[in-house]
Amino acid sequence: MINFKNIFSAAKDKRKCKTAILGANGTFGYTFISQCAMMEDLLSLRVVCDLDIQKSVDMLVSLGFSMDKICPCKTENDMKNAPADAIIVVDDASLVPSSDADVVVEATGNPEKSALFAEQCILAGKHVAMVSKEADVIAGPYLYKLSKKMGVVYTLAIGDQPANLINWLSYIESLGLEIICAGKSSEYDFVYDIDTGRFRYRDQEAVIPELAQYWHIGTDMRNTLENRSRLLSAYPQFAVPDYNEMNVVSNATGLVPSTPRLNYPLINVTELADVYALKEDGGLIEKSGVLDTFNCLHRFDEVSFAGGVFAIVKVEDKVLMDILKGKGHVVSSNGKYLALYLPYHFMGMEAPMSVLQAYYLNLSGYERCSNVSTMVVRAERDFHKGEIFSLHTHHRCINDVYVTLEPISSAPAGSAPYYLIAEKKLLKDVSAGSVITMDMVDFSGSDLKRMVDSEKNF
Repeated sequence: MINFKNIFSAAKDKRKCKTAILGANGTFGYTFISQCAMMEDLLSLRVVCDLDIQKSVDMLVSLGFSMDKICPCKTENDMKNAPADAIIVVDDASLVPSSDADVVVEATGNPEKSALFAEQCILAGKHVAMVSKEADVIAGPYLYKLSKKMGVVYTLAIGDQPANLINWLSYIESLGLEIICAGKSSEYDFVYDIDTGRFRYRDQEAVIPELAQYWHIGTDMRNTLENRSRLLSAYPQFAVPDYNEMNVVSNATGLVPSTPRLNYPLINVTELADVYALKEDGGLIEKSGVLDTFNCLHRFDEVSFAGGVFAIVKVEDKVLMDILKGKGHVVSSNGKYLALYLPYHFMGMEAPMSVLQAYYLNLSGYERCSNVSTMVVRAERDFHKGEIFSLHTHHRCINDVYVTLEPISSAPAGSAPYYLIAEKKLLKDVSAGSVITMDMVDFSGSDLKRMVDSEKNF
């Protein structure tokens, strides 16, 4: 058993870890900083960076940090003159590498800028805990190799689904169990009252009495899943961030997508082991070692899966499976498959653990990081030369394109990864249905493209 208090108890006699966060004013930043305030015996919040200094200051004060300890800075010289116990607040990320922070949490979410900030911090000898999955999915392999060269840690931040799933899989595989399928639930739940037909998705409600007849998965699982999806087709059942996160996990574990669009079944947690069994046993999965995402369907009086993560393993020992089933675990109806899951992700509340492990233990959550899968982009309409693939909404999506997640080995030749083309300009016209390829996009001045090219020759 690992006792985390024991692991870090010796650290209390050492210098506290000085921590910086880039992208402080987002939800992840808020949850991280709020947790730092509770861990001052191990962590010292040293640098807070976001575009709005006053907003950062107001947030710190609201979380209980003393105004006397908050020091807004505009230049590198300002930072050097800041008191040793001050929280430095800046709006320029280029200042962070020259700070005296030990570990930098990168949470800005901008693919180009996040990757560049992380690279600069690594080159400055700082550990980096990456939250911005939009950057990691492209630059992660390069940044991981660079950190090894520089003798520092590059890791995903615990608290978001990719890091949680990678960590969970490492535990399960260490037990010698074979991963049939692993993944997460999508961000928002589908909630239903079987008696009244009342349905809710986020802030939308409807009455769908027909769904009741497909509430139980029954003996014809595929028919049930198809009808659930049909009846709820007015609500989003696919999400770009899910493909992004599964791409990150694929690169870190070697697992590949179950299908290019993932299956996204609408299922209750109790159905995980049956649905994600191999096809030969009545499930959806063609082969073992794949990743998928499901939409959580549950009653109003049931708890959410809360964006948690899962793994499905196959166990041939009937006695063992009977014991586990008797303990309340999710076992398939044929008694062969077991669902192991963590129904939560606490965002920045858990991220300090990545910081502590990097600084005190020199540990990364990565065992490996390479280009295993890629988010292939296809045009949903005709695009014209000069158009820019702009990112929209807090989910950072590109309009009018269709995404698939495919192994590098079988992806269309020359396909350009989704977040590599973000905010880039088209060099030529593209017809609807075409795959966006590298030669179609202007990568002039792109640090992400430079990192992709550098990683190949590392």
